[in-house]
Amino acid sequence: MPKIVDKAERRREIAEALLRLVAREGIEAVSVRTVAAEAGLSAGAVQKYFSTKEELYYFALDLTGDYLENRWSEVDYGGDLLAVLHRLIIAAMPLDDQVRAEVIVILAFTARAAVTPPWNDYLREGYRDLHAMTVRFLERSQEQGDIRDDLGADQLADIVLALSEGFANRMLIDVESQPRLLESLDLALRELLAPR
Repeated sequence: MPKIVDKAERRREIAEALLRLVAREGIEAVSVRTVAAEAGLSAGAVQKYFSTKEELYYFALDLTGDYLENRWSEVDYGGDLLAVLHRLIIAAMPLDDQVRAEVIVILAFTARAAVTPPWNDYLREGYRDLHAMTVRFLERSQEQGDIRDDLGADQLADIVLALSEGFANRMLIDVESQPRLLESLDLALRELLAPR
């Protein structure tokens, strides 16, 4: 009797292989053949689940978003919302191998998106969704008096996201300085967002 393969699970395994490959060797190393080898499959098997390499890229990038959402679902949402925001941001920092790989992948995709219009459109939509979610969180925090309300949540969201991305990039490269950088991130968030 032939083995029954869960299509969704196999697609996820292939995408995870792509993520590992990009994190280890860079986006330049990605081909159907190299992803197949990383996943322990034939190139034909990969093409059975993803008709194009672009489809695989998009699926893999979405997977990094799923990972982050899963970590966010496990964050302690107790206490004031400034403390919760800090915990949410820390969950996105490259402090372990998994998140480090995700940040490398996102940076690789972002660099490619800068010169590839369809990727640009795809990533821009993702950034807009993240921005909108951050704005909603900050508006709720302002309503509860947990953060400053003299600036619009839209502008604060821009700053919070830029700070987060900048610190993530630094922590990716300067692993030894991560404890100091985490303290600096905490200081920056408190100085930026504390009620006035």
